[in-house]
Amino acid sequence: MESWSLNPIFGSLVTVLLTVLILLLVVLLVRPYRSLSKPRRLILLGLRIAVILVLLTSMLRPRKIVSETQTRPANIIVLTDETESMHQPSALDDVSRWEHQKRVWEDTARFLLSSKQDVETKWFGYTNHISTQRWDSERGIVTQAEPTGKFTDLGAAIHEAVTSEPGEQVHAIVLMGDGRQTAYQGEVDIRQAMNELRRRGIPLIGVPFGREGDVLQSKDIAIEQLPQQFRVFSGNDVQINAIARLRGVLGSPTKVNLKLTTEEGATEVVQTLEVIATEANDIQPVQFILTASTPGVYMLEVEAASAEGEVLLSNNRQVAYLTVLEGGLRVLYLYGNRLGEQLEMRKSLASSPDIELSENYIRHFSPQNWPDPRTNVLQDQQYDVLLIEDVHADAIGKDNLEAIAKAVEDGKGLMMLGGYYSFGPGSYRESPLASVLPIEMEVFERQEVGVDLPIREAFHINREVDMKPAVSHPLTTLGNTDQIWQQLPSLRGANLFQGVKDSAQIILESDKAEPLMVTTQYGLGRVVAFAGDSTWQWARSGFGDALRRFWRQNVLWLARRENLQQRDVWLKLDQRRFASGSDIAFEAGVDVLGSEKPVPDSLEWTISLVSGDDQQRIPVTRQGGSWGGRIKELDLPGEYQLIAGVKEGNESLGQARVNFQIIDNQPERNNPRADFQQLNRLAEMTVDQGGKVVVPDELNITLQGIIDGASQQEVEVQLSWQWGSTSHSAWFLTILISLLLAGDWMLRKKWGLV
Repeated sequence: MESWSLNPIFGSLVTVLLTVLILLLVVLLVRPYRSLSKPRRLILLGLRIAVILVLLTSMLRPRKIVSETQTRPANIIVLTDETESMHQPSALDDVSRWEHQKRVWEDTARFLLSSKQDVETKWFGYTNHISTQRWDSERGIVTQAEPTGKFTDLGAAIHEAVTSEPGEQVHAIVLMGDGRQTAYQGEVDIRQAMNELRRRGIPLIGVPFGREGDVLQSKDIAIEQLPQQFRVFSGNDVQINAIARLRGVLGSPTKVNLKLTTEEGATEVVQTLEVIATEANDIQPVQFILTASTPGVYMLEVEAASAEGEVLLSNNRQVAYLTVLEGGLRVLYLYGNRLGEQLEMRKSLASSPDIELSENYIRHFSPQNWPDPRTNVLQDQQYDVLLIEDVHADAIGKDNLEAIAKAVEDGKGLMMLGGYYSFGPGSYRESPLASVLPIEMEVFERQEVGVDLPIREAFHINREVDMKPAVSHPLTTLGNTDQIWQQLPSLRGANLFQGVKDSAQIILESDKAEPLMVTTQYGLGRVVAFAGDSTWQWARSGFGDALRRFWRQNVLWLARRENLQQRDVWLKLDQRRFASGSDIAFEAGVDVLGSEKPVPDSLEWTISLVSGDDQQRIPVTRQGGSWGGRIKELDLPGEYQLIAGVKEGNESLGQARVNFQIIDNQPERNNPRADFQQLNRLAEMTVDQGGKVVVPDELNITLQGIIDGASQQEVEVQLSWQWGSTSHSAWFLTILISLLLAGDWMLRKKWGLV
């Protein structure tokens, strides 16, 4: 079928016609050649009208469209499994899956070569990605690989294959392999990949290799989701949670042991429990309660007994690490605002090995339930220091406040931080703490409780507040005091103290001499009133070390341990369980209390990696206020220990150790089972498009059906041509106009007009 159409420039036929009409009028009305004879004038007029007509044709841009019906060859993509699982036994005796798959693809390659007039083939290997193209239309498979892939990501492989040729119609994807998905977190979700196949109308043809069997009937017991590390103070209980994944052991009790290994290598079973599967494929919680005793670093192992006939045993256990700290200062932190100091303060105090922090969030919007029962711990437990931030006095209750006042009088430390419900606004003037706090409070400061009630801003400093030390004091010593306080970010406001008691001392003040931190002694205890609640900004602005030191020094001073000379060498890993071949980053540093901080350039670090009797030196570099390094490509599974030692001159500042594990996470090698159900599920997701699973011997028959079906599909192809759009027509147009204009000029010259 053939059709013509016009596509005028500027999209306007009127513009084209007006332009041509004006040109014709100029040619017809303006005739400067009256001296010529009539035939000669007509010749020149004809040439110029011809130029105008050519321009008219060019501006109208006529277009010709021819529609033809054609058939196209089938487009088939073949994916072959190149992971290590293909070394496992196949359904054929004494033949690996790889050898079986290789026989099949060689046979399929010969078939596709014999049908190359009717089929276009793309052939890729796959692991967690697809390989480069392995097919040549004349020679077949030109590049053969070995099965060395560590993980299988079926979603990524299918998605990459189908999108490798955008705009191309694909008639089928053939997926050869054992059907197992072993990538822990696939780059492309399998459902997303299959949705893409359905959207394009592409069937998935699964070709399974391996020994067929119902996965649900095979036996496997796995311990999973055990946290990588635990940290607890001596004498406290630690809860150890994991799950047992039980398959094929319905109704049979399975013993699960908790093992504890000391730094010297002595191992004992400390607890045993039983789990029973209630379904063929079940998950049961595993929970142990362990009381930490002697300080030190321990290896914890949760191990399930193997079932009779279980093939995969490497997943029956998981390892974690337990750090038991000596009993330190016990600090209770009550806060009523999740947006205040709580997050960064908790991090700062929790990072200190000699501080045991407990915390409770007290809500303000349920005063009918006050006193909050979570504050009863003040009477039931002993704490060395109590921190209160933005908690109304009524939320704590009179009995608990009296207990606090008595504890401070007996020698405990108390610090109250700023907030809309701290000090006078929090009704502490009428509370048992009125005589304890070092500031004056007034009745009219009281802030009514309620989400809809306005904040009484007259009793707060509503501007950015710069802090500066009023006196030299242990609480203000953050290194070079004069410089550091000038560099720290300003507070985002503060409480406005109505007065300071005569017995109190102002430690920090604002740039307008308003008291911000006030201390006093009540009985045998020390008390701090701090008007701010936004020092958390320090950490966000690069002053994390100053923030940590500020809060630790407050706690130590309140507990009368400010003269403690302590240098803690620390070593940190973000996790304790790594995959084989991972790059492992670590960080080390020195925390100093009660003495001058060492000059970083004067420190000499020695970092060693220990595995059994082997020891390897690891290079370390300075990274701001700490030091760090990287262990590259640690492949051998097992238990490792990283040891950090540091010297300042000839003086050793201490040593830190951290244990970690390289796990044998090679599921391609460890699990001999094929997952035919996976292939069936994937094929069923494209069943409407013709998806199915076929045995290897029937693959060529299936492909012939796909090729025959493609040959019966007629595709309408439109061929278009437009004046001036091709190089030939453009050159023709240029030459034609040039000839017409050249002819006009030559005739005028010949007749003496130029």
